[in-house]
Amino acid sequence: MSIRKITLPGVLLASALFAVPAPAQAASGDEVFLAAGLRGANEVGAKGDADGRSTVVLKISGNEITFAARWNKIGAPAAGHVHLGAKGANGDVKLDFFTKPLPKTVLGVTGTVKTDAELVKSLVDDPGGFYANLHDAAHPKGAVRGQFHRLSKPIDLNGVLHGSDQATLSAHADGGQGIQESDGKKRGDQDGQAVWWLRPNGSSIAYTASWSGLGAVTGGYLRKGAPGKNGPVAAALFAGALPDNLTGVAGQAPVAAKVVKRIAADPGRYYVNLGDSVRGQLSDRPFTHPRALTAEVLRGSQIYSCAQQPSGGYAFTQLGVTAKLRREIDHSFVTPSSGPPQWIAPDGSAVRGAVVTRTPNGDGNIPELVLDATQSGAKGGLLAHTTQILRLNTTNGAAPTGTCTPGTEIKVPYGADYLFLG
Repeated sequence: MSIRKITLPGVLLASALFAVPAPAQAASGDEVFLAAGLRGANEVGAKGDADGRSTVVLKISGNEITFAARWNKIGAPAAGHVHLGAKGANGDVKLDFFTKPLPKTVLGVTGTVKTDAELVKSLVDDPGGFYANLHDAAHPKGAVRGQFHRLSKPIDLNGVLHGSDQATLSAHADGGQGIQESDGKKRGDQDGQAVWWLRPNGSSIAYTASWSGLGAVTGGYLRKGAPGKNGPVAAALFAGALPDNLTGVAGQAPVAAKVVKRIAADPGRYYVNLGDSVRGQLSDRPFTHPRALTAEVLRGSQIYSCAQQPSGGYAFTQLGVTAKLRREIDHSFVTPSSGPPQWIAPDGSAVRGAVVTRTPNGDGNIPELVLDATQSGAKGGLLAHTTQILRLNTTNGAAPTGTCTPGTEIKVPYGADYLFLG
């Protein structure tokens, strides 16, 4: 019997037995989703990690908040919080995600926390008055930070946890697959379940695990062993006890290239387990899972044209945009001067956006945006799950002011992070 019960929304139905992912965490009419794009440059009063990034999404349901955080290019976080404070100001911690260091290979977590009605109301009424913050050993006052924005559509938090890459192996784990040891005791939490998505590649294995009905999770391992047999550890995916309120982890573990090759070639000879709680055999049967991506602008310009205004004068107005994002995503307008904006990935997946909200972001900077996304490309691929796009952490790109010569076009360089959520 488990010592604790957590019901993870939309988790681990019987269909997971056939190596399909945990279903999307659908929203009811009472649920609110908030998202933040964290950067080291957003830290106030102390230097953050200059190239650090993170995406944090909250699902607020009554007095329970489910969170997902995925980070890149920072040390293993030692703490994660929600703080009260507008952009440019520090404030008190109002909500803890976790308060002890995570294993070094972990790059993302999901979990749940309880809070009071007053904080819930404040978050819903004024999300921009709060920010998410991750701390690591090198940046105890904050490695990355970002203000919250309210979303207009529900988001699958497991996609945020997993990140952008397509997994190639999966497993459904439960306590019933545990094997009796030499001491005569059968291992396994009979109430626990977990779903794993893995991607063996080169000299590492990317992993995502989500669970329910478990007590404290003390490590995740990939072992060599056929069904019904125990075996030695082939890869330690993450080691060490996790905070009790977590319900999922994702990351990337270094593994000898020859071992990675063997696992990819014959996954059925291997299994994954969470401590002694739940076990599941690997499968390479085709499956799909949610994905999320944060892509910064590598080079880009906002394009303006000097056009006549309703008042009769002339000023620069938006004509289009041209940008190349990380992962070779192209960004432009479908039709110059009329839009809508579009993003096209190299694999043919593509989305178009419609602005929901605009948030000013300082003089000379284009505003931050929340956009609804419509699919316009291939059904599978990098952007195929996207239903919501955020343009955050904008720099420069605003239209020139003052008089201009009719017909003149100008390109103004800009920077931003784009969050593709679904």
